[in-house]
Amino acid sequence: MTVSTKYGKIEGIEQGNCVVYKGVPYAKPPVGPLRFHKPKPPKPWEGVYRADHYRCKSMQSKNPRDMFYKKEFYSNPEFEVPMSEDCLYLNIWVPKGGASVGSAGQPGNGACPNGKLPVAVYVHGGAFLGGAGSNLPFVCDGLASAGVIVVTINYRLGAFGFLCHPLLAVEGENEAGGNYGLWDQIAALHWVQENIGAFGGDASNVTVFGQSAGAMSLQVLAVSPRAKGLFHRMILQSGGGYQNPLAQYRDIGTAAGFAEDLLAALGVSEWKQSGAARQKALAALYETPAEEMMRAMEEAIGRAFAQKKGMPYVPVIDGELLPEDGNRLIETGAYHPVPYLIGANGDDITAAENGERSPKTNPLHRGDVAFAQIVNQNPDAKAYVYYFDRKLPGDESGAFHSAELWYVFGSLRYCWRPMEDADYALSRRMITYWSNFMKTGDPNGEGSREWRVCTEEDPYYMTLR
Repeated sequence: MTVSTKYGKIEGIEQGNCVVYKGVPYAKPPVGPLRFHKPKPPKPWEGVYRADHYRCKSMQSKNPRDMFYKKEFYSNPEFEVPMSEDCLYLNIWVPKGGASVGSAGQPGNGACPNGKLPVAVYVHGGAFLGGAGSNLPFVCDGLASAGVIVVTINYRLGAFGFLCHPLLAVEGENEAGGNYGLWDQIAALHWVQENIGAFGGDASNVTVFGQSAGAMSLQVLAVSPRAKGLFHRMILQSGGGYQNPLAQYRDIGTAAGFAEDLLAALGVSEWKQSGAARQKALAALYETPAEEMMRAMEEAIGRAFAQKKGMPYVPVIDGELLPEDGNRLIETGAYHPVPYLIGANGDDITAAENGERSPKTNPLHRGDVAFAQIVNQNPDAKAYVYYFDRKLPGDESGAFHSAELWYVFGSLRYCWRPMEDADYALSRRMITYWSNFMKTGDPNGEGSREWRVCTEEDPYYMTLR
């Protein structure tokens, strides 16, 4: 259970049918002068790093605004961790048996010709304001047992991860900073490329997958030249797509307006008046304690929501990580030509139009289909679409935003809902599709229902219920 990485030795723990390495640092703590900067590689250590517990999550509200999701994801204190700016950690789930493990724990199916396991790196959602790689649904032994090493990551959130303002410009890089949370994700993927081989993983077979803000993040990486070569497949769950209402790409000027709200909450809104005022504002941004920054951020977020300005902290078109509007880049074919699997849920965000809920009235689904049809015009790439429509037991929420997570990870036993045999069967089916895709770029496999690519001639999507 001890492995040697580029930065030092790491010791994991046994958990079920996996060896798990929790709380592994993939970057230096982004604190002090490193706040509002790109992540730096972690400092090597002596001895053995004991990776036996989850580390701190990113700074975020202590009380989730939405009580529905508080019950859904934050009801088990076993999975709660402190929050800190020192949050850039990842967790690695390695199935026992290594490359000999196959679908449903059976012997390998030839997907590991070099003796290494495929790797899947998960980026959590939470509106870029909350969440962690250690959240309740992300118990990964069910998915890992299908013969995949699963990695979950933390990244900076809120203003710490996405503040964009001219005060934060870095000469030779960008005009206004921003996208720090996305740079964190890229740093985590670099760490995987450098070190996952020590865990038995194949650095040349990496799938990135994410949900909601995690999928929105990955949709940016899909068109970012800075992510080239860091992944080989992508799964976008309720947050990707073309002309998707959730996949926002904000210009610097608009993003700076949200930053001005934060500066006002910090009492330094007059930063343009003089050099001294500018230095005072910079000191406020870099030296204000994290807890006080959170108080100011909460005030600024409240103002943004009250004014119906939209999500306050999202990816920005910075000219560096994101060269231009992501939809435009998709139109011109400037996306990484890899296999994609993309989908949304039947009762997802924005699912209903004129009171009707169906695939044709679901903007997220339409954006998924449109993206897949563009990708499938490229002979070097392909895309599959799903539509998750299992109405979860326990209440009337249906196939709500994020409902599919329990099924993808195989963590239904941790959910408060009275899951039925049909739920466990659906989870096994989805894990088979997802893990097949992670291994080969194709969700199809022996004994499974055929899943065709989605094209203009054949706009096929797999209904999961």
